Amino acid sequence: MTSNYLVPLETRSQSPGKLEHAGTAALLLSWLWLNRTTLSWLVQTVQAISLFNQVMLLAGVALLLLQGVRHRQQFRFSAMPIFHWSPLLLLLGCAIGTIAAQWLLMLDQVPVVFALLGTYGLLGLFLESTVWQKGLPIGAAIALIVPFGVQYSTGLGFPARILTAHLVEFLLKTWHVAALSSEDIIVLDTGIAQVDLPCSGLKSLWTGTLFLLVATWLERRRFGLRWLCIFVVNLGLLAIANVARVLTLVLVAHVWQQPAIAEILHVPLGVITFVVACGFTLLLLRWVPRSIAVVQSDRDHSNALANAKRPFLLAVCLLAFTLIPHPPAPAAPPAITTLDWAIAAQAQTISLTPTEQNFFASYPGVVAHKQRFAYRGLTGSVLLVASPSLQVHHAPELCLIGSGFHLDSITPQQFAAGPLARWLSLNDGTQTAVYWFQAPHQTTGDFLTRFWQ
Repeated sequence: MTSNYLVPLETRSQSPGKLEHAGTAALLLSWLWLNRTTLSWLVQTVQAISLFNQVMLLAGVALLLLQGVRHRQQFRFSAMPIFHWSPLLLLLGCAIGTIAAQWLLMLDQVPVVFALLGTYGLLGLFLESTVWQKGLPIGAAIALIVPFGVQYSTGLGFPARILTAHLVEFLLKTWHVAALSSEDIIVLDTGIAQVDLPCSGLKSLWTGTLFLLVATWLERRRFGLRWLCIFVVNLGLLAIANVARVLTLVLVAHVWQQPAIAEILHVPLGVITFVVACGFTLLLLRWVPRSIAVVQSDRDHSNALANAKRPFLLAVCLLAFTLIPHPPAPAAPPAITTLDWAIAAQAQTISLTPTEQNFFASYPGVVAHKQRFAYRGLTGSVLLVASPSLQVHHAPELCLIGSGFHLDSITPQQFAAGPLARWLSLNDGTQTAVYWFQAPHQTTGDFLTRFWQ
């Protein structure tokens, strides 16, 4: 079978010799060596998932390989890499992105996304340019699905919920509704609304991005500046839809005092806002032109054929990236069981409550230690927690509520010594509490400020 869009076989395979095969092998091995840390994390994570998910993942890989074998005549693999600009730039850009993500982000999934996307760029050096461009949306979708599918927990859910709570607080104040956001909860005169994990909006962003990629592939839209604008608008629409959902639930449950209706609307409202956002994205996608198959001459492809030196040069470039040092390993949590008190307080170790034990047991690497102290006639308990991540953190107000206290209000409090804290009124004003976040060079009552610092 022949096609006008495919290059004649004689122009793509010219009996590569040993030097050409060695260059191809050097290129592939250098890419694997550059991403060895990322691939090691992916293998370990896949081994830790359930057997069902492992079977589904293997079935997906087998399906892709089967499709590649069945349609190999259309793909027209080349034994030698052909250095087209698009896959080459994607390969080098993802190599740089992998290193930058390891230094700048505390997310294991992002380097894996870059590694898989760069692998598709590497594959593009051995495929027809038109075939590679048609499969780019699917390649990007797979790069997003695999790392977040095997381990969705990113650590971004908590700061995302905080940002959502702050936005909802701002909107409520513009409507003259008294509200104060404290981390991922919103305190109103009529009650407390917590922005839970499903309301963080991260899954909506992830699923909406996959929807855009699949729609781009089905509609055969062209990647470019217009598509990038649609991508940014899509993220904005999904974020606005999530904030609107949370705002509506807070208004219904706590302002209009209809918690039963809010419970009924919780899931359907999320689905409706997501569908509306994706619908607008699908309409905007029509602004992006369709991909047009370009018939390339034999002469152009002959000029694109790589000589024996280019794979070696690209392999040297990839190996040069490996000389960039990896970020240092995170410091080990402090030994909280041997901390010395700065005051002459009598401390005694006590056991964690069953609720506390179950909470901290769900986070690997977390060490919790509880002590009871007595100082100048005052007694109390202190809970010390050492965690390698911020995922174990939660609002102090939730600890008080979980201990049986009724939270009346929260107000910012500026102490004479300078620290900004938060003052809590409990049990109809009969009791008070205060908290702040303290670091060696900063003290604040706002967790979001502490997080960005």
